[in-house]
Amino acid sequence: LAALTQALQARRPDLDWSGSERLRGDTPLGLGDATSALQELADLEELNATLSQRYPGASLDDVDPELLNRTLGPDATVDLQRLRDIERELRRQGYLTQRGDALELSPKAIRRLAQTALRRVFADLRSRWRGEHDIADAGAAGEITGTSRAFRFGDEQPIDVVRTVSNAVRRQGPTGGPVTLSVEDFEVVETERRASAAVALCVDLSFSMVENDCWRAMKQTALALHALATTRFPQDAVEIIGFNRYARPLTATELATLDCDLVQGTNLQHALMLAGRHLRRHPNAEPVVLVVTDGEPTAHLLPDGTAWFYWPAVPETVHATLREVDALTAFGATINVFMLGDDPRLARFVDTIARRNGGRVAV
Repeated sequence: LAALTQALQARRPDLDWSGSERLRGDTPLGLGDATSALQELADLEELNATLSQRYPGASLDDVDPELLNRTLGPDATVDLQRLRDIERELRRQGYLTQRGDALELSPKAIRRLAQTALRRVFADLRSRWRGEHDIADAGAAGEITGTSRAFRFGDEQPIDVVRTVSNAVRRQGPTGGPVTLSVEDFEVVETERRASAAVALCVDLSFSMVENDCWRAMKQTALALHALATTRFPQDAVEIIGFNRYARPLTATELATLDCDLVQGTNLQHALMLAGRHLRRHPNAEPVVLVVTDGEPTAHLLPDGTAWFYWPAVPETVHATLREVDALTAFGATINVFMLGDDPRLARFVDTIARRNGGRVAV
């Protein structure tokens, strides 16, 4: 719909689409021409309103296909029909819910989007991140890993009977007598438990994400990370923090349906500050911070709480951000950064974070 609206406005760039405008010009119009012009303007206004869907009870059925065909051509009409088919199918499968006069993605849809993004983003990722908090030797209540090791005094893990007997047989050799067990024959099954973690997912929503064509990649990466944190470690406390000139908490639904906001400023300092508050609410959990961004920080909070923006980044902003990095590091938090794009200034800044914090960087 956004693409159709943009196409409509591109057809008549001479019109003020933000409001009403007086008609003026040097060429006189006859009654018939004036009537046609007014009708065209009325049609364009109607089409723009129905395509925007920004009114109570809006529906794709409100869009007049004949008017759309006359204005934008048959391809636009085909696109409209496809959108209607998609909407019906999404409703049928339970991916859309009606909330008042607006359609929203259902929790089922958010989970599906996140799982799809997770498969795409991590399809080729084989390295383990610090923050993947598996703990071996977790006692008998842990999950079996499929491996075993030699028994140590005090172990509570289950005995690996097959490996233990096999060790005794190999030690005694083909004597033909009964198998006797010795202490060195015993092996136990390795188990692991998943430690609780508090995860702060900081997502860059600044104008540069749109300008650098990273908006879609940002959403895909962020949803994948959210899915990883909430499904692989379901007991974890996960908070999404979106940031541009200011930072704010977001729900997964808000992230998935978020439109690009043309706000300049990458206030990572504020995002890390909110991340620290979230982590400190869970003092017994392993603190993990994940950052998705495409540019170096260009905004930070002043003592009075207002954001100060300047591009390119100035030392005051960098130092304010690194103070939050150091505070999180002192708290024991791992900061892992997902870089979108190849900005050399961002690369240098992220390298500084990695050296000060010990986290990882994914490009």
